[in-house]
Amino acid sequence: MTTPERPTTDAGYLEAAARIIFMGGLNRRVVDGKWDGFLQAFHGFDVAAVAAMGPDDVERLAQDDRVIKYAAKLQAVVANAREMQQVAAEHGSFGAWVESAVAAGVPAACTELSKRFAYLSRDGARNWLYSTGHDVGPVTDKVREKYAPYRPA
Repeated sequence: MTTPERPTTDAGYLEAAARIIFMGGLNRRVVDGKWDGFLQAFHGFDVAAVAAMGPDDVERLAQDDRVIKYAAKLQAVVANAREMQQVAAEHGSFGAWVESAVAAGVPAACTELSKRFAYLSRDGARNWLYSTGHDVGPVTDKVREKYAPYRPA
């Protein structure tokens, strides 16, 4: 079994987090079917561009058929981009911080991620780490199928 590849940019981590958030309670195919729209709406998940989005942008997206129109989750993506900026400023990059958090232990990393990031439970944080190529221990086939990184057909 192969482990997903790690993102090479903080945008890759933000995109993975957004996928985890929107897959909560939905079938992966529903999210995958809208993903091109998410990429457009969230500027390719460029962290600075997403962090600069304001309430009017979120309100507009909540009416946009390109995305899943769940305002609180759309706002969570923006809030998470801002948190990622703060973490990156403190640690050089978000990815570098994640590496150090995981090195200290997956359970602690999941707890920290769930505390710092909106709409992300401890299980969601574990799925986020898995989807970004981190060894989180054994995963079920269901987790593997749902949370493996998106790759367009």
